[in-house]
Amino acid sequence: MPMLSAAVPKWQDSLNSDRKARGSDEVSRRTRLSVLTALCAASLLAAGCGATTDRPEGQDGGGGDGGAECTPGEVSDVPDPKPLAVDVPADDALGAMVPAKIKTDGKIIVAADAAYAPNEYTLEGSDEIIGMDVDMGKVVGKVLGVEVEFVNASFDGILAGLGAGRYELGMSSFTDTKEREQTVDFVTYLEAGTSTMVRKCNPKKIETPEDLCGKAVGAENGTTQLDQLTKPDVEGSVVKACSDAGKEPPNAQGFPKQTDVNAALQANRIDAYLADTPVVNYAVKKTGDAFEKTGEDTDAAPYGIAIAKSSGTMKEAVQGAVQKLISDGTYQEILDNWGITGGIEESKINGAIY
Repeated sequence: MPMLSAAVPKWQDSLNSDRKARGSDEVSRRTRLSVLTALCAASLLAAGCGATTDRPEGQDGGGGDGGAECTPGEVSDVPDPKPLAVDVPADDALGAMVPAKIKTDGKIIVAADAAYAPNEYTLEGSDEIIGMDVDMGKVVGKVLGVEVEFVNASFDGILAGLGAGRYELGMSSFTDTKEREQTVDFVTYLEAGTSTMVRKCNPKKIETPEDLCGKAVGAENGTTQLDQLTKPDVEGSVVKACSDAGKEPPNAQGFPKQTDVNAALQANRIDAYLADTPVVNYAVKKTGDAFEKTGEDTDAAPYGIAIAKSSGTMKEAVQGAVQKLISDGTYQEILDNWGITGGIEESKINGAIY
C-alpha cells in the first residue's frame, strides 16, 4: 500500500496467523516497504523484496535470453487514498422508502469483510473500515437521510446475516449472481472482472485458465472465484476448462480472508490466486511489483449492494440513491479517489448476468 506512513494494511497479522496450524483453510473477494522488509526477513517472499531471482530453466525474464535473471521491482512510492467525505443533500422522497424500523434505530448497519483493499479494508493499528465501498455506502446514507455504520464480518456469513436481521445492507464486493438473488436482492453499483495473480517473474508461466490445471490456486472463501476453481457448472469455471483440455483440475485452496490469500502467495504456499480485478490491481501496486498480474481479465459482472428480501422498499430507496449519485458526479468522484475503474451509468435491482 502507500509510502512510509504508519498506516499499512493488516497483512502482517494474517501472515502471523498463517504461521500457526489452522487445521484447515475454509470459508469473493490487500503492503508497504516496512511490511515487505519483514516478509523478506522471515523468508516468506520467495521472489521479491528487490532480490534477484532465477527463473526455472527454459524461462526467461522478459528479455528473450532464456534463463535470464528476473528482478522484482521496488515498493511503489504511492500514498494510500484517504477516505473521501462528500456532502450531498438528503432526498426526502427516497428517504420515505426506508423502512420504519431503520428510521427508529437511527442508522443503517452495513456488513463488510474488511480485508479486500481497496474496496473495504482496515489499516495496521486501526479497526476503522475504509475503502471505496465504505465511502459509497456512507454517501448513500446521506441521500437517504440516515446514518450508516459499517461492521466487520466474515464474507461467507454476510448474506445469511442479512436474512437473520443482523445487518440492513451488505457491501463487500459482492458479485450479483442469479444464484445469490435467490437469497437476497441486489442493487448494482460497479462492474468488475476476475484477474489472476502470481509471484513476480511468473515462475510457473501461468497465462491462461488451462495453465492453472493441476496447480495450487487460492481464492477467498465464499467468492465466485473459489466457485470457478471448484465447480464445473459456473461461469468461467477453471474446472471445466481443465476437463475440456484433458487436464487435472486445479488444487483449489479457500482462505477465510483475502489477506490470507495474499500471504499464502507470498509464502509460496500457492502458485496463483484469483480475485476481483480492482483487488488484484491494488495488490500489484502496493507490493511494488512483488506480485504480478497475468493473463486476461475475465467474467466481468456487476457488483451489488445486498439487501434482505424482507426489507420492503429498501432496495428501491438504495437504487434511487445510487442512481442519484451517478447522475450528480459524486459516484465517479469516489471511484477516482480509490483508483477504481468499471463505473456504470445505470444502477439496477437484481441485474445479474449469470
